[in-house]
Formats: sequence, C-alpha cells, structure tokens
Amino acid sequence: MAKNILICDDSPLVHKSMTRLLKDSYDINLYYAENGSDGLDKIAKNNIDVVFLDLTMPIMDGFEVLKRLPTLAYKPTIVIISADVQKEAARRCLMLGADYFLSKPFEKKKLKQLLSDLHITELTNTTANENVLSVDYIEGFREIANISLGRGAAIISDHLGEFIKMPLPYVATMQSSDLAMTIADIRSDHQSIAIAQRFVGGGIHGEALVDLRGKDILLFGEKLGFSQTNEDKNEVVIDISNIMVSSFLVALSEQISIPFSVRQPIILEEYMNLSNKDYEESDFFTVEYVYKAETLDLECEVLFMMDSHSTKVIHQIMETLN
Repeated sequence: MAKNILICDDSPLVHKSMTRLLKDSYDINLYYAENGSDGLDKIAKNNIDVVFLDLTMPIMDGFEVLKRLPTLAYKPTIVIISADVQKEAARRCLMLGADYFLSKPFEKKKLKQLLSDLHITELTNTTANENVLSVDYIEGFREIANISLGRGAAIISDHLGEFIKMPLPYVATMQSSDLAMTIADIRSDHQSIAIAQRFVGGGIHGEALVDLRGKDILLFGEKLGFSQTNEDKNEVVIDISNIMVSSFLVALSEQISIPFSVRQPIILEEYMNLSNKDYEESDFFTVEYVYKAETLDLECEVLFMMDSHSTKVIHQIMETLN
C-alpha cells in the first residue's frame, strides 16, 4: 500500500532537495505545503503517513502544527527538519509529539538511514549521478540564510540562556532609492538605536545595519555578558550588534565556505554619507530579519546589504552549491 508523504516547508529548495532524495523510494504519494495551515489541511484530507515539517514558516509555524495535530483523528509520523537548532527548540518539538528532529542542512546519510527505518526508501551505498535541479539563486540563498540564522540563534540562545524566536529571512535585491528610504526611516526612529558594521570576504563586500528597540536592551546586554561602563548605553548596544552580525556571518561562512572579516560597529548617526554618488547609483543584494527574545522587551532588526559586484559572486556561489 502506498505511503502518503507530506513535505511541509516554505522553501522550494527543500521541496526539490527532498524530492530528489525520495526519487528511489517505494510506492509513495508526495504532497507539498508551504505553511503550517496548508500542511494541516493536507494531513486531514489525504491521510498523510509521514510529515517532514519545518518550524519556521509564514502564516502558521511548525510549533503550532504540532499543537494542533492531536485534534486530528490520527497522528502521522512527524520528522522535524529545521534550521532552528536551539536545544530548547528540539526539546519543545519532542514534548509536543514530534518523532524525530533533524537539523538543516541535514546530513544525507542520516536522512537516508531514517527513510530506510521508516520503510520509505531502501538504504543503498550507490552514488548514482543525480539530476541537478536548477534553483533560483535568491531562493537558494534564502534557505542558506535560514540555516545560518538558526545557527546564529543557537549561539545567542546559549549565551543568553533564553529561547530566541526564529525569524524568517527576507532575501531580495533592493534598489538604492528604496535602501536610502529604509535607512532614513531607521535614522528618524527616535525609539531605537541603529548600528552600522562593514564586512568583507571572498569578493563579497557588505554593510550590516542593526536596529535595536525595546526597554530591555541593557538587560539583554547584561545577560550576554556585556556590562555598561559609561552613562549612555551605546557601548552595550555596539556589543549586542557585533554578536548579532558575527553570529550570522560565522554560520554563513560555514555554509558557503567563505571566511568573513568585520569592522568595528559604529553608531549609525556617525556613519554613512547618503549623498555618495556610487551609493546612489547601485542596486543591492539584501537579507533582512528580526530577532525577538521570548520574555524580554527587545526587538533586533538586522539588514545585510551587499553591492552589485557581490550579487554576481553570490550568484556564482549558488550555482556551485546547487
């Protein structure tokens, strides 16, 4: 009897990668969902046997799916495949009834063993040539950014001793006029403090903007081990910004095999001449996300922007990785 399998993940890259791994499977029917709400609907209507479930998705995340599964007439086998590798994330999933937890990027050997254990595919050591599926470089980089954010969140969570709500990264190209408006909005927001930090590596040149707001900025810094040594909080904010940027870049470096170096963070008001002609005429490759602590009044919005030459380098990297 055919097994019904659902891949519930908002990344087309994961859909294609999982489909490729399942191509030699036994008699199966594959279903796809890009968010938890659609996933629950497909589980209920198609008697799904095994669900490969992401945690960070729009509309409804994987945690909410796990909470709602007991309302169904039966429970499918749940395999979490997530970039959120915080220990607390794995613990919560298992407490909510997940059967397995695999981190992204998943090791194919482990996943193939699991597929064999679930009687979905036959375990084999052959390395037959696989058809490489073309993935849009922005979508591919979005998945890499998602994995890097999960690693970064785990680093921050370990330091903080608190669960971090995993953000969804937004990856796109941004025209210089739109970027100028974004920076102007950040500068005009007197309820927040913004930091700029340059980074470079492997032909990629970029700038990170970190915008912090909330009443618990100093408490957040204290929990991370940063002490305030002067009357204002700029020193703590710079330290927080540095760990936000570096934790992402370290994890990104592992994904694309490019080491990055970063400059000292600087308060945004002291930096960046927006009238610079080269800046005005360039388009940028951008990654945006927001970190939130679960119990603290703190929001950290991060924008990575890379110049047009970097976009070409990223395109080449994604073609190589794919």
